[in-house]
Amino acid sequence: MRRTGFRRFVGFTLIELLVVIAIIAVLIALLLPAVQQAREAARRTQCRNHLKNLGLALHNYHDTVGVFPFGFDERETLWSAMILPQLDQGPLYNTLIWQEIGQGDWFEDGSPNERACGTVVPVFQCPSMSAAPRDNAGIPGRVPASYRACSGSNAFSDDTSTFPSGLPANAVALENSTCNGVFYGCSRTNFRDILDGTSQTILLGESSTDPDFEKDNQNMDYWLFGSPQTGPWLLGGIQGTEYTEGLGSCGPRLNSRFDETAHGVLMEISFGSWHTGGAHVTLADGAVRFLSENIDLTLYRALGSRNGQEVTGEF
Repeated sequence: MRRTGFRRFVGFTLIELLVVIAIIAVLIALLLPAVQQAREAARRTQCRNHLKNLGLALHNYHDTVGVFPFGFDERETLWSAMILPQLDQGPLYNTLIWQEIGQGDWFEDGSPNERACGTVVPVFQCPSMSAAPRDNAGIPGRVPASYRACSGSNAFSDDTSTFPSGLPANAVALENSTCNGVFYGCSRTNFRDILDGTSQTILLGESSTDPDFEKDNQNMDYWLFGSPQTGPWLLGGIQGTEYTEGLGSCGPRLNSRFDETAHGVLMEISFGSWHTGGAHVTLADGAVRFLSENIDLTLYRALGSRNGQEVTGEF
């Protein structure tokens, strides 16, 4: 008798396939946050190292010159240009022209100073910042910066004419020379001037750079080396604006940029970061600390001033 054979096929049913896909999706959903957290942790570490290196550069500048660099000067120059040699950027520093007009103008077409503003120096940029170079204030390919020098804790705006309401009685603007921090217009601060102690005074802070964000006619744009709009400023005067491109203040709360109720002027001058929960700062002793955005405001302002002689304790 002839026997009939059957060929058996082994495969997945539709239900089994859907179950496998669902399991893979769950595993990916569990894995992605861990990968993102690991990447952010690495970015935070790199950001911390950048601020450490900038702090060392400021110390080396002080050792050479006897004072910290000015926050900005009468030639539209920012503090960041002054420490280029201490960051192994001597060739870039040597291209700069130290005059306000002509080829020394920071937005003179094709000038060395303008080209410097379009040069990427990685140590000035937090890896968590997404802002890319762009044309700004007449400077092509201007490079955004993540770190600004601390003017103190009593500055709340670029100019007194743009003060929002509700400021403290001692409020000043960056156009004044009465800021209570280490860096301001034509400042020449040295270690002896830091009466609050170098471990209790902020030199540098992160900034939540976002040139595309605007509120109350203020943009969160921070830049390197030179600021053309400060041009009319002279020591003792109140002309010019946009000093916040290189300087921040501990007057407003940390991360005010993300407080929807804050005035745009306060957002612009405040320190902050793209890291969750706070921002890094460099202290005058060279240490780098991560401050919580919920830090007590009185303590935070005490850390911003150089000579308030407040008792801060641990933070």
